[in-house]
Amino acid sequence: MVSLGLLAQQIVNGLFFGGQLALIAIGLTLIWGVARVLNFSHGAMFMVGGYVGFFALGFTGSVAAAILASIVVVFALGWVTEFALLEPMRDREEFDIASMVVTLGLAIFLENAILVGVGSRRRAFPALTEEVWRVAGLTISVQRFVIFLISVFALAALFLVISRTKLGLAIRAVSQDDQTALLMGVRPRRVYAITLGCSAALAGLAGVLLAPLFTVYPSVGWYPFLLAFVVVMVGGLGSVRGTLIAAMGLAIVRSVSTIWVAAESAMVLLFAIMIAVLLINPDGIGGWIDG
Repeated sequence: MVSLGLLAQQIVNGLFFGGQLALIAIGLTLIWGVARVLNFSHGAMFMVGGYVGFFALGFTGSVAAAILASIVVVFALGWVTEFALLEPMRDREEFDIASMVVTLGLAIFLENAILVGVGSRRRAFPALTEEVWRVAGLTISVQRFVIFLISVFALAALFLVISRTKLGLAIRAVSQDDQTALLMGVRPRRVYAITLGCSAALAGLAGVLLAPLFTVYPSVGWYPFLLAFVVVMVGGLGSVRGTLIAAMGLAIVRSVSTIWVAAESAMVLLFAIMIAVLLINPDGIGGWIDG
């Protein structure tokens, strides 16, 4: 019999992880909604963010500088990816397939470049704090709580930009109809680059935030990418609200299910949920809430 205390603890852990998972998944769904790119290098950008944060922290000794460096470097990586790799292919009829192949190739390239340049040794990111709070019988890691707050702040800032700024208006216009947006004076190609940069920056931020919880190594990005992929399928590709709901819900399901099964089996459950949702509604949760 599972105690209510253990169940509540796992729900809290799931909520914390859901905020971090949303950070990765919303970046993935954002670039699809705007530029119709399913970025298979998203996990590699997560990995690059972790490495940049690790070395920036070692050089400066400042966590804030490490976070800022990861955001800036990975944003630039996303920007360059759009202009150097994706933009030359945008006029092709089979752009969707070509973009997936190119971004998958980029992921493999980045992983092997890190492997050759830095090595395969797992690097431990120092903990932000070892402090633990005891609240109503629950154990709350201050480090996980701080990471959760930073994730929420970053997502809130993204939503604010999209809903309240001229850049956000341009992003929404391009996502709805890039040709009409062009007639209104918006430059879709620039919007694509900024959006991919922001998407990559979210992955890089997640990489540096999660680095204290896990080690950093060249292939570390594949598992977060797989989780994010399941989330965006359940939430609905291109639906930011659906992805946010799916991230929180699936993170709680994953956390609670580990009471009874191993983490690997919990992934099977998440895939089963994804299949069930897509069978009921191919547009995922976003098909219900955005429709």
